[in-house]
Amino acid sequence: MIAETTARLILVAGLSVLGSATALHAQGSAQEGPWDFVEFEVKSWGAPMSSWRILPNGGGSWTESVREDGQPPNVPAAQAWHEIEPEVSNYTELETILERLPDPAPDSQDCENFMTDAAYGTLRMTRGATTTEIAWNSGCLDEDYVAFMAILKEADEHMQKLGKAAPVSRVEPAASR
Repeated sequence: MIAETTARLILVAGLSVLGSATALHAQGSAQEGPWDFVEFEVKSWGAPMSSWRILPNGGGSWTESVREDGQPPNVPAAQAWHEIEPEVSNYTELETILERLPDPAPDSQDCENFMTDAAYGTLRMTRGATTTEIAWNSGCLDEDYVAFMAILKEADEHMQKLGKAAPVSRVEPAASR
Protein backbone atom coordinates (compact mmCIF):
# COMPACT_ATOMS: atom_id res chain seq x y z
CA MET A 1 0.00 0.00 0.00
CA ILE A 2 2.79 2.43 0.93
CA ALA A 3 4.76 1.48 -2.19
CA GLU A 4 1.66 1.98 -4.37
CA THR A 5 0.95 5.40 -2.80
CA THR A 6 4.59 6.43 -3.24
CA ALA A 7 4.53 5.32 -6.88
CA ARG A 8 1.37 7.38 -7.50
CA LEU A 9 2.93 10.44 -5.87
CA ILE A 10 6.05 10.08 -8.01
CA LEU A 11 3.88 9.67 -11.11
CA VAL A 12 1.80 12.76 -10.23
CA ALA A 13 4.95 14.78 -9.48
CA GLY A 14 6.54 13.64 -12.75
CA LEU A 15 3.44 14.59 -14.74
CA SER A 16 3.34 17.98 -13.00
CA VAL A 17 6.96 18.66 -13.92
CA LEU A 18 6.32 17.52 -17.48
CA GLY A 19 3.21 19.69 -17.69
CA SER A 20 5.11 22.71 -16.33
CA ALA A 21 7.95 22.18 -18.79
CA THR A 22 5.48 21.89 -21.66
CA ALA A 23 3.70 25.08 -20.56
CA LEU A 24 7.02 26.93 -20.30
CA HIS A 25 8.08 25.69 -23.72
CA ALA A 26 4.78 26.81 -25.23
CA GLN A 27 5.02 30.17 -23.46
CA GLY A 28 8.64 30.65 -24.49
CA SER A 29 7.95 29.73 -28.11
CA ALA A 30 5.16 32.31 -28.27
CA GLN A 31 7.85 34.97 -27.83
CA GLU A 32 10.21 33.64 -30.50
CA GLY A 33 10.13 34.52 -34.22
CA PRO A 34 9.54 34.28 -36.99
CA TRP A 35 6.00 35.48 -36.72
CA ASP A 36 3.53 34.80 -39.55
CA PHE A 37 2.43 38.42 -39.38
CA VAL A 38 3.42 41.54 -37.39
CA GLU A 39 1.13 44.56 -37.19
CA PHE A 40 1.45 47.94 -35.46
CA GLU A 41 -0.98 50.84 -35.11
CA VAL A 42 -0.71 54.39 -33.79
CA LYS A 43 -3.79 56.32 -32.71
CA SER A 44 -4.49 59.72 -31.23
CA TRP A 45 -7.84 60.68 -29.74
CA GLY A 46 -9.29 57.46 -31.19
CA ALA A 47 -8.30 58.33 -34.75
CA PRO A 48 -5.76 56.26 -36.73
CA MET A 49 -2.48 58.11 -37.34
CA SER A 50 -0.38 55.40 -38.97
CA SER A 51 -0.07 51.64 -39.10
CA TRP A 52 1.99 48.92 -40.68
CA ARG A 53 1.99 45.20 -41.23
CA ILE A 54 4.73 42.87 -42.45
CA LEU A 55 5.18 39.21 -43.39
CA PRO A 56 8.35 37.10 -42.93
CA ASN A 57 9.16 37.60 -46.64
CA GLY A 58 9.56 41.32 -45.84
CA GLY A 59 6.54 42.43 -47.84
CA GLY A 60 3.81 44.47 -46.27
CA SER A 61 2.26 47.89 -46.10
CA TRP A 62 2.47 51.16 -44.23
CA THR A 63 -0.40 53.61 -43.90
CA GLU A 64 -0.38 57.24 -42.90
CA SER A 65 -3.12 59.73 -42.18
CA VAL A 66 -3.58 62.38 -44.84
CA ARG A 67 -4.91 65.44 -43.03
CA GLU A 68 -6.16 68.66 -44.51
CA ASP A 69 -4.52 71.82 -43.17
CA GLY A 70 -5.90 72.58 -39.74
CA GLN A 71 -7.76 69.27 -39.41
CA PRO A 72 -7.62 68.30 -35.71
CA PRO A 73 -6.13 64.94 -34.70
CA ASN A 74 -9.39 63.75 -33.13
CA VAL A 75 -11.12 63.74 -36.51
CA PRO A 76 -10.60 60.66 -38.71
CA ALA A 77 -8.57 61.38 -41.84
CA ALA A 78 -8.03 59.65 -45.16
CA GLN A 79 -5.43 56.85 -45.06
CA ALA A 80 -2.72 56.58 -47.74
CA TRP A 81 -1.47 53.01 -48.24
CA HIS A 82 2.13 52.35 -49.28
CA GLU A 83 2.82 48.77 -50.42
CA ILE A 84 6.26 47.51 -49.34
CA GLU A 85 7.88 45.08 -51.76
CA PRO A 86 8.99 41.74 -50.26
CA GLU A 87 12.62 41.71 -49.16
CA VAL A 88 13.58 39.39 -46.30
CA SER A 89 15.96 41.96 -44.78
CA ASN A 90 12.95 44.23 -44.10
CA TYR A 91 11.59 41.57 -41.76
CA THR A 92 14.87 40.39 -40.23
CA GLU A 93 15.83 43.97 -39.29
CA LEU A 94 12.44 44.44 -37.64
CA GLU A 95 12.73 41.09 -35.87
CA THR A 96 16.15 42.11 -34.50
CA ILE A 97 14.59 45.27 -33.05
CA LEU A 98 11.56 43.49 -31.56
CA GLU A 99 13.73 40.80 -29.93
CA ARG A 100 14.83 43.49 -27.46
CA LEU A 101 11.29 43.99 -26.13
CA PRO A 102 10.95 43.08 -22.44
CA ASP A 103 8.87 40.01 -21.61
CA PRO A 104 6.44 40.79 -20.17
CA ALA A 105 5.98 44.27 -21.58
CA PRO A 106 5.50 47.01 -18.98
CA ASP A 107 1.92 48.08 -18.39
CA SER A 108 1.07 51.76 -18.82
CA GLN A 109 -1.72 51.24 -16.26
CA ASP A 110 1.04 51.01 -13.62
CA CYS A 111 2.59 54.31 -14.71
CA GLU A 112 3.46 56.84 -12.01
CA ASN A 113 4.48 59.70 -14.34
CA PHE A 114 1.71 59.92 -16.93
CA MET A 115 0.90 62.60 -19.51
CA THR A 116 -2.60 62.51 -21.02
CA ASP A 117 -3.49 62.93 -24.69
CA ALA A 118 -0.38 61.18 -26.04
CA ALA A 119 -0.33 58.74 -28.93
CA TYR A 120 -1.15 55.12 -28.13
CA GLY A 121 -1.63 51.89 -30.01
CA THR A 122 -1.02 48.18 -30.28
CA LEU A 123 1.68 45.82 -31.52
CA ARG A 124 0.31 42.44 -32.68
CA MET A 125 2.45 39.43 -33.53
CA THR A 126 0.68 36.38 -34.93
CA ARG A 127 1.90 32.81 -35.32
CA GLY A 128 -0.68 30.27 -36.40
CA ALA A 129 -3.82 30.73 -34.31
CA THR A 130 -1.98 32.64 -31.57
CA THR A 131 -1.67 36.42 -31.49
CA THR A 132 0.44 38.20 -28.91
CA GLU A 133 -0.90 41.70 -28.45
CA ILE A 134 0.96 44.49 -26.66
CA ALA A 135 -0.96 47.70 -25.98
CA TRP A 136 1.17 50.78 -25.44
CA ASN A 137 0.69 54.43 -24.48
CA SER A 138 3.46 56.96 -25.11
CA GLY A 139 2.12 59.15 -22.31
CA CYS A 140 3.85 56.99 -19.69
CA LEU A 141 7.10 58.73 -18.80
CA ASP A 142 8.42 56.23 -16.23
CA GLU A 143 12.04 55.30 -16.98
CA ASP A 144 11.40 51.62 -17.78
CA TYR A 145 8.44 52.52 -19.97
CA VAL A 146 10.42 55.15 -21.87
CA ALA A 147 13.03 52.45 -22.63
CA PHE A 148 10.24 50.12 -23.83
CA MET A 149 8.80 52.90 -26.01
CA ALA A 150 12.24 53.55 -27.53
CA ILE A 151 12.23 50.01 -28.94
CA LEU A 152 8.71 50.43 -30.35
CA LYS A 153 9.71 53.79 -31.81
CA GLU A 154 12.76 52.21 -33.48
CA ALA A 155 10.53 49.49 -35.01
CA ASP A 156 8.02 52.09 -36.17
CA GLU A 157 10.75 54.27 -37.70
CA HIS A 158 12.17 51.23 -39.54
CA MET A 159 8.78 50.50 -41.09
CA GLN A 160 8.03 54.18 -41.72
CA LYS A 161 11.27 54.47 -43.71
CA LEU A 162 10.28 51.44 -45.81
CA GLY A 163 6.76 52.79 -46.26
CA LYS A 164 7.78 56.31 -47.28
CA ALA A 165 10.16 54.82 -49.88
CA ALA A 166 7.21 52.97 -51.46
CA PRO A 167 4.67 54.74 -53.65
CA VAL A 168 1.09 55.27 -52.49
CA SER A 169 -0.99 52.39 -53.86
CA ARG A 170 -4.37 53.70 -52.74
CA VAL A 171 -6.05 56.28 -50.53
CA GLU A 172 -9.03 55.27 -48.40
CA PRO A 173 -11.45 57.98 -47.33
CA ALA A 174 -11.79 58.81 -43.65
CA ALA A 175 -13.87 56.33 -41.73
CA SER A 176 -16.79 57.85 -39.87
CA ARG A 177 -17.09 57.16 -36.19
